[in-house]
Amino acid sequence: MNILIIEDEQYTAQRLEELLLEYDSGFNIVAKIPSVEKAVKWFSENNLPDLIFQDIVLSDGNCFEIYDKISIETPIVFTTAYSEYALQSFKLNSIDYIVKPYDFADLKRVMEKFNKFSELFKPPVKEIFEEVLLTERIVPKKRFLIKTGDNYFYINSSDIVYFWYDSGLTYALTKESKKLPIDYPILEIAKMLDVSVFFQINRKEILNIYSIKKISTWFTNRLIVTPIFENKENIIVSRDRVKAFKEWLNQ
Repeated sequence: MNILIIEDEQYTAQRLEELLLEYDSGFNIVAKIPSVEKAVKWFSENNLPDLIFQDIVLSDGNCFEIYDKISIETPIVFTTAYSEYALQSFKLNSIDYIVKPYDFADLKRVMEKFNKFSELFKPPVKEIFEEVLLTERIVPKKRFLIKTGDNYFYINSSDIVYFWYDSGLTYALTKESKKLPIDYPILEIAKMLDVSVFFQINRKEILNIYSIKKISTWFTNRLIVTPIFENKENIIVSRDRVKAFKEWLNQ
């Protein structure tokens, strides 16, 4: 079996190769690639391997950038430091993964599943990667620095019930109903927060789970959230995020 490793940490790539050969000395590791640029070049010059072990975050970008440029039909197993919650979407798409730091038992589990159900593995789509990268960080941001006039102060992330984007600016609403300007776009904020507490329910809004008063069904299979704070109308969960939103509530 020809196997390609895409991993930017040299030691980790070497360790993965050793584990693969320990599992089956007949495996052929065709290459160990550290970056998006080199991966795209390799795919354009070589035949596709039988299996790819793919890290999510590489030295020069995110791995979805590879498959945005190159169309492949090869099964992929992800090697990542991201949590199991963030990778639930991969499970739903029959793509397996091993979480760093992994060992031989992890690799053995993945390879046995691949050997038994290889026909179920599907190549990734950009949206899956983006969802993972939007919903998970290793260390959640604890505070935000706020500037008002010539003064600075900070607000704890846990004291924020709601983030939203409006007319070119991003704001946070505190438990005391204070509206504060935040010097980050919504997409960046979503990457910084504790994903067990905050969820980006659409392109412009992030909600704290403790600010939810009621959840109701709405048109075209969407959901509508009634928040506990009174100075905001009901918030619509976009249709493409409804499933992930329910999983977030149910974790």
